[in-house]
Amino acid sequence: MNNIKQLLYYMIGRVPADLHEDELKGKKLLHVSDTPSSFFSELARLINVLKPDYIVHTGDLVDNIKLQLYPDSLWRYERDAKRLITLLEQSGADQIYIALGNHDDFYTVEKYSKRSHIIKKSKITQIEGKEFAIAHDPADILKKPAAYNLFGHNLSQKNGFTEERLYLNGISSINVIELDSMQYHNYPYPAGTDDDRLGRGKIGL
Repeated sequence: MNNIKQLLYYMIGRVPADLHEDELKGKKLLHVSDTPSSFFSELARLINVLKPDYIVHTGDLVDNIKLQLYPDSLWRYERDAKRLITLLEQSGADQIYIALGNHDDFYTVEKYSKRSHIIKKSKITQIEGKEFAIAHDPADILKKPAAYNLFGHNLSQKNGFTEERLYLNGISSINVIELDSMQYHNYPYPAGTDDDRLGRGKIGL
């Protein structure tokens, strides 16, 4: 994709990358985190294009609603969380994992989840024979890391390898892993995503 097309995609709220399902080999895992509702339609497009076998959302499902700070917004959160969970569960993914964030409501997520695995704090699980640690807060991951680690919440832990363990932050990028080769790809969120997270780039929000 040329630079002009990338910029155009970015400005109109699309992921500024050429994503083609047939360019990725074998089974795929899609990882996102801290998603404002403005991103949901683009997420639906990505799922349709990439056809991931696994989806991991590492919390704060409706990140434009800071539920921990504004509990009276529960009705708005429930409306949009239902929309997102339905989107994830209507995908063709074999398995869906949702780690609860500090701005999520367990009872709402449980109410609308029919086949998603809900992770309250952190969990190490096997996906296609590989060990993954999944949590919202990277601090929980660092207490007991796995070979592959997926998280969100803040920018204190960056993408990449540390001591031969892979860490992928779902705030800084949309992450796709080819599970056969374990090659991973980081794609930028569309323009305005951080604004819609209400300054989500600030540590600890």
